[in-house]
Amino acid sequence: MLLEIEQLHLAFVAGDEPAHILRGIDVSVAPGELVGLVGESGSGKSTTVRAALRLYGDEADITGSIRLNGTDMVNADAATQRRVRAESVALVQQDPRAALNPVRRIGDSLAERLVKVHGLRRADADARILALLTEVGLTLPERRMRQYPHELSGGMLQRVVIAAALSTDPKLILADEATSALDVTTQAEIIAMFQRQIRERGLGMLFITHDLHLAGAICDRIHVLQHGEVVETLSRPGLFDTATHPYTRTLIESAPTLARKDRS
Repeated sequence: MLLEIEQLHLAFVAGDEPAHILRGIDVSVAPGELVGLVGESGSGKSTTVRAALRLYGDEADITGSIRLNGTDMVNADAATQRRVRAESVALVQQDPRAALNPVRRIGDSLAERLVKVHGLRRADADARILALLTEVGLTLPERRMRQYPHELSGGMLQRVVIAAALSTDPKLILADEATSALDVTTQAEIIAMFQRQIRERGLGMLFITHDLHLAGAICDRIHVLQHGEVVETLSRPGLFDTATHPYTRTLIESAPTLARKDRS
């Protein structure tokens, strides 16, 4: 397994009483698998990802088991956690502009991590970036490397961020609402790209979204979160047909439909 979360509990110390955020989360992702983590805003989706990466400080009380590519992230020291985050996992967030330095050219931003963290020569880093920008379907990749983030559209920037995530050959991608801010056509293109990368590279992906129907269309398995708990796990085939929890049924039935007009 690339990601194994078992009975994850997370609480923040707030005065005399701890604030319990996550309650017994169980999530796993295997190589070649696309797994959904679905719920409304505030359900704990992004918090689960940040806890798995151990991005919270000492104010967070974490219990349970978190294994990333075989490493025990709960008991690992800070140096080991940083190494796992740098080598094994890539995080793609909702707002690509927030992930890029607005005053640096695209090529410089993407090359920095490869040079400073992974020890590549700048020429090798540039060549790798160019190849990846081409692979993710960005037009005129050489030109884009010389441009600044404000010169690119949201869909183009999302491709840049995905190329940056793939540049370190991660085993696992955590896509946190990575398509929710895109128009429908661009969203479909980005999802198709994710699916191709999973198929060709054997990656695993945890796809975090509030859109249950989108997750149902692309994911092998879906974990439904409500108030920091996994209330239901759905698997193919017949993914939605097996849903029984009232919250899941509400999410399924809340999708808008086009009423048919009677012309008689």
